[in-house]
Amino acid sequence: MSDCAEATPMSALIYKQRFFHPNHPKTPVSNYVHIGYIATRPGAVRHKNRTHGLFGKLRPGELQMFASWQEVACTAREISQQGKNMYRSVISFRTETALELGLSTFSDWQAYIEQHMAMLAAQNQIKTENLCWAAAFHNERDHPHLHVVFWDKKQTIMKNFTHPEIPNRIRKQLIKDTFAFKLKEFCAQRDAAKSDVTQVTDRIVEEFEAYLKGLNPKAFRALQQRFEQEDEDSLLRFPKHHLMEPASVKQLAERLFELRRQMPKSGRLVYQLLPQETKTLLDVLVQDLLQNNSYLAQMVEDYVQAKLDMARLYTSDPEQLEKQRSKVVAEEEKRIANRILATIRTIIKLEQEADFGIRQADRRLALAEQLLLDLLNLMEGLSMHAQLDYDDKAKVRGGDLSKQAKKEWLLRHKDRGLER
Repeated sequence: MSDCAEATPMSALIYKQRFFHPNHPKTPVSNYVHIGYIATRPGAVRHKNRTHGLFGKLRPGELQMFASWQEVACTAREISQQGKNMYRSVISFRTETALELGLSTFSDWQAYIEQHMAMLAAQNQIKTENLCWAAAFHNERDHPHLHVVFWDKKQTIMKNFTHPEIPNRIRKQLIKDTFAFKLKEFCAQRDAAKSDVTQVTDRIVEEFEAYLKGLNPKAFRALQQRFEQEDEDSLLRFPKHHLMEPASVKQLAERLFELRRQMPKSGRLVYQLLPQETKTLLDVLVQDLLQNNSYLAQMVEDYVQAKLDMARLYTSDPEQLEKQRSKVVAEEEKRIANRILATIRTIIKLEQEADFGIRQADRRLALAEQLLLDLLNLMEGLSMHAQLDYDDKAKVRGGDLSKQAKKEWLLRHKDRGLER
């Protein structure tokens, strides 16, 4: 993967740009997953009555609020298979800075990136008429930011490298454009004799950033570390600790050890072999997990819907589709149950250690937290790959879907947003 980030350790804004080499066999799938990630992950601001927040332009004209993130993801996958580069970028400010700039609403951020996309394209030698892009706004508490993907639909030469100076130039130009008024004010304060500066040089930008850093060095360091410590490009490695309340982790830990005491003394601990009483307790815990963790429940529902979309390629019988839904839901609940049992097997193994009782409380919490993280990662991966499987099957069934079939598919995905 080509990875180019901002050149200075502290910045008035963060700009990162990278891409996976289109020649790598996993790149098309990776780009598909990345679109789903930026469109739906926790923190993503979503369109009204829809399950995602993706917007942009796949053709010149008005800004598009895409009916589904999948239509963009499919396009990204196709251009990757054609050897075209899909650039992934992120723009972020400190919360206080964003508010000072008037970036307080979803529409503000949409207007902001639309205004600057031509510059991003030009710096990457993409003609405006050939530019395709999509973005999502993540309203994180400490660092609101935009994820932007873009590509050249007419690209003919595969690229395997972007010089680090390109994202660095973009970052500096974004600062010049975004902070134009503040830069002029800064110059006036710094040197009254030069208050009429008309051309903002890179040197002035560097001095301006040093000035901002000096106002609150701790806050700027925290913003920088946020992007150094977290991989903002990976769905499956996205840190999810913030999706779990400490109280719910503690409650789960207690429930796990209560359930452990109900386990049979001998035999394999797998779902289908459990006594009915124990199986019932496990089923209740699965339902409580889905009830108490909305993101886990959402990923399960997304997986189920992807499987139903696939079933609709073969039948439109409501009764058959309802049977299929019940079957898939039962399979996923059983999958969660078996993952819980794997944690209980770990607990039983740990109980054989001499010092387990001494650190029991800490171990309980750690095991419960790890279980939740594993379940979230598992269901994210299953959901995305089910979507990919559906796309492939739809093509095999006859190439592109008919206009009516596409319309019905988009309406179903829009309705899912209303149902939630």
